[in-house]
Amino acid sequence: MVYYDERAYEYDEIYQGRGPAIPDSDAYKNDVEKIKETVSAFGKGHLIDVGCGTCFWLPFYARNCSQITLIDQSKKMLSVCKERVDKLGLRNKCHFIQGDFFRVDLEDNAYDSALVGFFISHLSLEQERMFFAKLKRILKPNAQLLIIDSAWSEKRKKYRKKEGMQKRRLNNGRIFTIYKRYFDKTDIERMFMTYNFKLESLYVGDVFLTAMGYRS
Repeated sequence: MVYYDERAYEYDEIYQGRGPAIPDSDAYKNDVEKIKETVSAFGKGHLIDVGCGTCFWLPFYARNCSQITLIDQSKKMLSVCKERVDKLGLRNKCHFIQGDFFRVDLEDNAYDSALVGFFISHLSLEQERMFFAKLKRILKPNAQLLIIDSAWSEKRKKYRKKEGMQKRRLNNGRIFTIYKRYFDKTDIERMFMTYNFKLESLYVGDVFLTAMGYRS
């Protein structure tokens, strides 16, 4: 959490291709534009944004939802998120939860859609199982699911390991070590099938991916 608190105010730079792991800023910009199209068509009813971070994607899905619950464990990430919500004039539609998704009390069968951004890739396989078990409990039948995460690609292979402890450097030079996984097409298909979600669309770019479907 120290890493994400410290990175909160520079986190969105990655979407602009600044300070990326792969020295190809256009790859980041191109994938972001593709994902914006998907996110703009996603969401309904009461949406929960798990690991919402700075709420970068909020402007693209907000109009599709009647209520939005934004949850993140990082206090500073959620602070940036609240600033964005206020600038968009969405405070009346949004509810904020600071806490660990695994520990916070969330109502069963309460949400019509869920966006999970860059969260699962920080979980071990056992934590992944726990995550989807809880996600299924809080989602209504046939609820929508959109996963946005980091892609494993030919470009990525040149600079990262597919799984393990990896270093991250902030603009001030401070270095952190975090656990990270990257996903390819097979990984996502396995995930949706294992946890009984129907996969409707999948985009795997050079750096980011989106997978959209619904709870079976």
